Amino acid sequence: MTLINRNIQVLSRNSNHWICEQKESGFSENLMYKDEDGKEFLLYNNDILLMKSEIDKSSLPKPSKRELIFVMGINSVEEIQKLLQTMSKESFLIIIETNPLFFSYALNKRDLSFFKEFNVILFADDLSNLSIFLDKIFSTTLIYYLKNIKFYFTYFYRSYAVDMCTFLVRAVKETAKFKAMLFGNSIEDSLTGFGHNMKNLHHLVNSKDVSRLKDIFKSTPAIVVAAGPSLNKNIEQLKKMTSKVVIIAVDTIAQRLCEEGITPDFICSIERDKETYSYFYENKNYPSDTSLVAPLLLYPEVFNEFAGDIVIPMRENVGEYIWLQQIFGLGGDNSISLGLSCAHVAFGFAKHIGASPIILVGQDLAFGDSQEESHAGGTIYDNKEFTNEVFSAINKMYTEGYYGGSVATTDIWINFRKWFEIEIFNGNMLVINATEGGAKIEGTLQISLKEAADQYCSQDIVPVKEVLDRVAEYPLDKEQMRLTLIEQIGKFTSMKLEFDNQLKIVEGLDISNTLSEKRLLKIVDKLGNTDDLFEKVKEDWLLRHNLQPIMMSSMWNLYAIEQTLSSSNLTANRDIQIEFLTVSIFVLGEIINIIEGSLNSL
Repeated sequence: MTLINRNIQVLSRNSNHWICEQKESGFSENLMYKDEDGKEFLLYNNDILLMKSEIDKSSLPKPSKRELIFVMGINSVEEIQKLLQTMSKESFLIIIETNPLFFSYALNKRDLSFFKEFNVILFADDLSNLSIFLDKIFSTTLIYYLKNIKFYFTYFYRSYAVDMCTFLVRAVKETAKFKAMLFGNSIEDSLTGFGHNMKNLHHLVNSKDVSRLKDIFKSTPAIVVAAGPSLNKNIEQLKKMTSKVVIIAVDTIAQRLCEEGITPDFICSIERDKETYSYFYENKNYPSDTSLVAPLLLYPEVFNEFAGDIVIPMRENVGEYIWLQQIFGLGGDNSISLGLSCAHVAFGFAKHIGASPIILVGQDLAFGDSQEESHAGGTIYDNKEFTNEVFSAINKMYTEGYYGGSVATTDIWINFRKWFEIEIFNGNMLVINATEGGAKIEGTLQISLKEAADQYCSQDIVPVKEVLDRVAEYPLDKEQMRLTLIEQIGKFTSMKLEFDNQLKIVEGLDISNTLSEKRLLKIVDKLGNTDDLFEKVKEDWLLRHNLQPIMMSSMWNLYAIEQTLSSSNLTANRDIQIEFLTVSIFVLGEIINIIEGSLNSL
């Protein structure tokens, strides 16, 4: 078997690798060559560069720590082998190679057998896809390594391509921050959200069955109307399209659209605070033809007072909603990717109903002509006192603009944009950004709203309300829901007793510097019993969701402890476990109380 075939066979064994499609002309025998002394040279950007594998000892991993090590460059095999020899067996090595010629050369000329190891992962593609790859790996258990990230740049990159090294560091840190934000809601915040969900549970029986809405508007154009400042220029064009598209509006802009004579088919919300109700729903007379799309966690009065149909989707990949679907036997596809904002809800809903193309307007994700212009006119943001209060403490940043150049934005809007880009990439959808301003959103087709109307929105569609009237509600019975919740209370009460007992054992451990190795090993066994409880949390979607912050911080802190047997390391482990068990007991008690309180509404 040839070297390239062996390498391909090895790489094909791990589905975590991200490798771009190889072009036949990609490999070049002349990319590298050796002189008479055996020195290797590289032809790069019309220069001849000396290549060697010179170990950077200052950046080597620690054998006693679990680390996530990002390596730039695949051709310095000796350096990679040194990293593998040095790092802990529980560490992961992520090899990044963004130059297709370099990867092709390695595939043909280097022994890549080290990729047999499950903890060696390859990214070999264009830089534009790096953030998608990083999001993917940080969505696995590698999220536990977030506080133990290390970088190693092979000789070529640290000598000749420092800019690429800088790009990698920035991309990893940005994605790590983004994922930490997603996983890092406070426990108090999670429990408040759970309380809202359970208060609103009785509304679920009146919601349209979201699984029956799957692809119900397949290949029908939909416009997601956000409230960015550039929307002002598109209002008149939007009026001309009302009978030819599904109009899905964020709550911020809904009243303005109605005042302009544009009736949104759907209004989307996600924020649970009372202000969402006060600003966008209280004393607002939205047409009965308009439907509300929102998760259960909204402020209860929104559901109580809304005149039209309600659509309550489950949140995709969110434990609390997976738990609800499991205990109530909600089959089918009731989950939608709801993201971080009401615009994300609108986009996720458009995707769920099968709309295509999805046309974005007012999706600036950046300030307008001035840094005081954050939203379209006719919204709560016309109140300058309110706007100043919202944006005064926000750190303004710059990102690539719709028309090129840089536009002023915020880190929050950057995270919102990242969410869109990941969804578009993963969904392989036709998404048109007709915002005509603001930040550039990768993966979208940029044309004007008029051009989008001419190309994709020429036919009248069946009225949305007429279609929705034929959709049934969730197949739920309130009494059966009550009985199911009572069973859950019993289960969580039993689990709380287990956590109480383990906490007493862990708190009673006496760990001193004079203990023998035999005694230390016995303590390890007793501490190990907490692992079973940690697994129980991971297996229960509701607990996993509400305990996620303490689970993450516990794992980050545990991974920071060196893997050697000592009284100091065991003391640190014990203290982490005491915090985890104490918080878990508190959360279990709160969950029980919240579920008991929700029984009255059913």
